[in-house]
Amino acid sequence: MIKAKTHNLNKPEDGNYGKQFNYICKGHDINTCFQPGFFDPLSGNFMAGDTVRCIKIKDERVTAMAEGIVLEVSSTSTVRAVEFTPISKVTTFSDKLPEEDKPKEEDGPDYIRENGTVKYNYTNKNWDIMVDDVIVHTSNNKIEANSIARGDQPIPVAA
Repeated sequence: MIKAKTHNLNKPEDGNYGKQFNYICKGHDINTCFQPGFFDPLSGNFMAGDTVRCIKIKDERVTAMAEGIVLEVSSTSTVRAVEFTPISKVTTFSDKLPEEDKPKEEDGPDYIRENGTVKYNYTNKNWDIMVDDVIVHTSNNKIEANSIARGDQPIPVAA
């Protein structure tokens, strides 16, 4: 029976095999990272057994992710090569944030947009503000009534 030995267990920080890297894909699809020769310029950073998590971020949100493993790093005097293969499928996430239930904005006060008129009502002893011969509000103050009729002030809401 073969048992695990402690000297085969290492931490990636020790500089041994098995480090994990995160690579942010900017300006290209995640599948591009798995093309032969993509990581060749970074061959000095990798060792066999290292894993690379490729992440696509759009507008501060992760939209796709996949992991791959470095199988071999070979270098000659002129050529450096990294053999990199995927170990997980590309997982895509929605690039839209979930919409939160926003409270509906209450409508603001109403203003008279067309020409309103003001007439004094002798029976009630107040000023009637009218639009197209329909009374929209009454006021005891003539200055306030004229201001509402011109559209300078909103029509007060009846409590």
